[in-house]
Amino acid sequence: MLFFGLLGMGLGWQGGMRRLHGFYDIQPAVRMILYGLILGSFLALAIDELIFLPSYVLAAEGGGGTGTWPGLLVSLIVANLTSLVVMFLLTRRSVRLNKSAPTSGWALGLAMGSMVAVRLGFELLRIHGLTWTVGASIAILVVFMPQMEAVISSGQGSRGQRGERWLALFWATFWRFFGTMFLVAALLAPIWWVFLIPPLLIGRGRADKKWLMDSLTPEAQRRYRRVVAQSSRREKVVEQRKRRWREVSVGESE
Repeated sequence: MLFFGLLGMGLGWQGGMRRLHGFYDIQPAVRMILYGLILGSFLALAIDELIFLPSYVLAAEGGGGTGTWPGLLVSLIVANLTSLVVMFLLTRRSVRLNKSAPTSGWALGLAMGSMVAVRLGFELLRIHGLTWTVGASIAILVVFMPQMEAVISSGQGSRGQRGERWLALFWATFWRFFGTMFLVAALLAPIWWVFLIPPLLIGRGRADKKWLMDSLTPEAQRRYRRVVAQSSRREKVVEQRKRRWREVSVGESE
């Protein structure tokens, strides 16, 4: 399961982080991966023991006592404490000076989410064994969870970097709370994945186009736009050459 968790983290690095490689400071992001592995281990333990297992007892085994309810308050506390720790890490002086809060948040979230995916995936295997349904849920989990945490942490870092710390804390807590509750529901009834994946895709698009770009200095943004424009022109030239070659080949064959 650890291998699959790290694989999900690697897949989450594609897209914005890979596209911006060379334009932002990579060292804080690598450092945040180490912090994320530690923080994610505690988060995974809290979600498993305080939210997922009580929910499973309630849904699958018919438990009805107060000890079986995860409780909205418990889930809210876990989400809020996680967001507070993430905010502390992303507003440190070394991160603020480099304007690397969004990219550092993405790396931090990937590591956190991968640890949660490892723990919950192992729990599914322990409870149900390896079946097609469990295998599909684990496959979605190891891709979904790192990116969910990455999107939330990146947005939190972007807002915090702009000075909107309380707003960043509010939205991070809000999305972690609802994301965790729907995630547990999806692990108990896979049909809930249908409601989780579209918001993730929307958040991923916003992170790529807006939040991760906030990690670039004005000069880096100009250089990035120039590289993108040159790459676009180069692609057009290549396409024109391919089209001419095809036309020449067709003419010769006739």
